[in-house]
Amino acid sequence: MDHRILSDSDIDMLKRALIHRCKYLGISPDGAAAHTAAGELLEMFQLGWSDERQLATGPIAIPIGNNSH
Repeated sequence: MDHRILSDSDIDMLKRALIHRCKYLGISPDGAAAHTAAGELLEMFQLGWSDERQLATGPIAIPIGNNSH
C-alpha cells in the first residue's frame, strides 16, 4: 500500500470521522476499540475512501470485547 502524506484537512476530517464512528458504535473515544477504529479509518483512507460520512458509518472490523475503556 502506498502511504500518502496526510494534509491538515485530511487529519481534521479523519478526527471528525472517528468521533462520529465512536458515537455510531457507542464506544469510548479514549478506549482500545476507538484506537482500533482509528487504525481502520486510516487504512480505509489510504485505500481511497475519502467521504467522511462513509468513514464514520461504513463497515469496519472492530474486535468484540469490553469497549468502554
